[in-house]
Order: sequence, then C-alpha cells, then structure tokens
Amino acid sequence: MMFRTHLALGFLIGLLFLLIYNMPYPLLFLLIVTLSSGLPDIDHPKSKYGRKLFFLSIPISWISKHRGFFHSIFPALIIFAVLSYFDYSFVGLAILIGYIAHLIGDAITKQGINFLNPFSTFEIRGPLTTGALFETFIFYILIVINVFYLVKFIF
Repeated sequence: MMFRTHLALGFLIGLLFLLIYNMPYPLLFLLIVTLSSGLPDIDHPKSKYGRKLFFLSIPISWISKHRGFFHSIFPALIIFAVLSYFDYSFVGLAILIGYIAHLIGDAITKQGINFLNPFSTFEIRGPLTTGALFETFIFYILIVINVFYLVKFIF
C-alpha cells in the first residue's frame, strides 16, 4: 500500500477511535495515529520514512526484510509497553493504533503480511495491488469518508 493510502487509513481509524472514546488532546492523538500509520515501513530504506530516518532504516533493513518483523504486531506492542512504562501511554496507544492501521492496509495487498512474525509463517494476503488504479480509488474514497467523519467529529 502506498504511503498516502496508509496515512488516509490511519487518519480514518484514529478519527473513528476518537468518535468512540473520549480522548484527551484529540488533535494531538489524531496526528500521532496518522503519522504512526507509516512507521512500519521504516524497514524499507526507500520508503518515505526510510529516506527521512535513514540512520534507523538502513540498519533495520540489514536485520529485517521489508514486511518482515517490523510488519508484525510485536514492534507496536513493544513501543506501547515501553512508552506506557514511562507513563506515556497516551502516545503509546496512538502509535499502536496507527501501526495497526498500517498492518491492516498491507494485509489487504497481494504481498500481504505476517502479523505474528517471527513466531508464525502464516501470512494474510488480499486482492489489492500496491500502487494500482484501484488503490488510488480506495485512497479517494478514504478521503471522502475522512471528511465526513471529521465534520461529524467537529460538529
């Protein structure tokens, strides 16, 4: 899934979370969720985050292939646990939600992901081709839905 589609999906999931739960600092929460929805691609040096955070991305790519460990649930849980331990559970929860949004997005692509890597070899794959016209269509649908729920959230 392309970066912009990950961000749109992360924004939607963050916004839906805010509509269900009364979170403090909703705009900050939504920003962290949205930005975190690109975080798993840190394992690919040519991704948007990989290029910006190359000092992390390059060593990570040496130890983990793209859509390997960093595309499982475990890094998100580790980040959440560490931040919660240091009393930053608000930030940890926002990162966890954004991270999971990314995993959901990649799970519906033909490449798929392994949510439980390295403890399982079971991969979840979907019909979506990354970067194809249909993904662009999904992106624009997500934008329309985001605007709808954003208006609902504000008013």
